[in-house]
Amino acid sequence: MDLIITNEILYLLTLETTKILNNKQDEFNKIKWNDGEANLDTEYSILACNCCEDAWKIIQNDNIELKNINIKCKIPDINIKFINSNDQYLLKKIELKSSKKCKIPGSTINKLDINQPIIYCLRPNKQNKEYLIRCSQYHHIIQNSNIDLFQDRTPRPIIDFNKMSNNNNFKYELKQNWIQHYAKCALNRIDTNIQCQISWQDKLILEIKNNIIKEFIKNTSIEDYKELKTTILLENLKIN
Repeated sequence: MDLIITNEILYLLTLETTKILNNKQDEFNKIKWNDGEANLDTEYSILACNCCEDAWKIIQNDNIELKNINIKCKIPDINIKFINSNDQYLLKKIELKSSKKCKIPGSTINKLDINQPIIYCLRPNKQNKEYLIRCSQYHHIIQNSNIDLFQDRTPRPIIDFNKMSNNNNFKYELKQNWIQHYAKCALNRIDTNIQCQISWQDKLILEIKNNIIKEFIKNTSIEDYKELKTTILLENLKIN
């Protein structure tokens, strides 16, 4: 099943589902949207699951390998069960997001597959305005800067609706070293040459940095320091 239901096929299904959803404006207007972090957007998920099953029928018509594979979709989000004629199955997921804002927190990064497809419904701020639905892979829309905060739980990178499109721009990308990324961001935030909104974390990082420097000076001889500095300079030359 893995050889047939590839990431490319899953993304193609996401694209087709998004096209169908964009033609469901009447249905979107009837949805009862809930606010709050615990919101499951149940009615949105039900609509999306139905559209995904319809989209699969369209994709089957264009690919003979998929003729004997059916799908069942369950909420929350679109949890897809691909089932072949031998009752073998494969589980995949398309994440759903909805907001009146273009930029919102995504999923926690330690559990996130950055190649996972996501469908984002941008809800209108006024009645009788159109719902905009786009799709992408996570890694295309994660918004990184050099001063990202890490929270008191696993970071949730901001995702950006404006980076999404309905084209076939599929690209497989390895997950970044997110711990290293946030470590560098933390140090960037205490750089006096970089302007950013102050966080309690900045004071914490500055305190940690000062303590590490003091411990290093106390426990390192001049000879060891010179040798270490030379090694670091040589490594930087190789990188640059």
